[in-house]
Amino acid sequence: MTTNIANNVVKLARTLTITAICSLPFTAQAGGSLDISLSDTSARVGWDATRMDTGLHLNAALLHESDDGDMVSGGVHVVDVRNPNSDLYIGVGANLYGVFTDDHDGGAVGVGGFARYNFPFNRDFGISGHAYYAPPVVSFADVSNMVDADIRLKYNILPTAHLYTGFRMTSFKFEDRGGRYKLADGLHFGLRLDF
Repeated sequence: MTTNIANNVVKLARTLTITAICSLPFTAQAGGSLDISLSDTSARVGWDATRMDTGLHLNAALLHESDDGDMVSGGVHVVDVRNPNSDLYIGVGANLYGVFTDDHDGGAVGVGGFARYNFPFNRDFGISGHAYYAPPVVSFADVSNMVDADIRLKYNILPTAHLYTGFRMTSFKFEDRGGRYKLADGLHFGLRLDF
């Protein structure tokens, strides 16, 4: 009976996550960005937007790794909107994660943030990254804890198009498995389009 309850919780979490991700574009009133990154074995599509003059930042993403599984995420953050022309853009908040592998399914609420910085000597170049951690208290189903981090170097080919290369570090600790389960770790290349 406990297994049935856990399976139902995972199915409910998956349904709620997908529903939330699909509804996010309709809640944001400002433009946003579409982020596509690729490696030899993984693909990630992300969307994010900030509501005009509120500091509310919404995001959603889907990560597929051909051998290891899939991860969906959606988050809510606050950002500093006091100086819109600043070279530094920071957001803090939380992401809800769902991970689906052949042997394990689960989720977590990762707390952390993101930052983007354009170098003042040449604003076409910049660095960005994010980091989130979910301790056991906010991890559920098969997941005991989770870490999601990414660092990128970017170049603006247009004011609204950015090429980047980055290094992703995403791992989960599953309850019945020794060690950490890494999902799509490593070097990736991508394109971010602002609209």
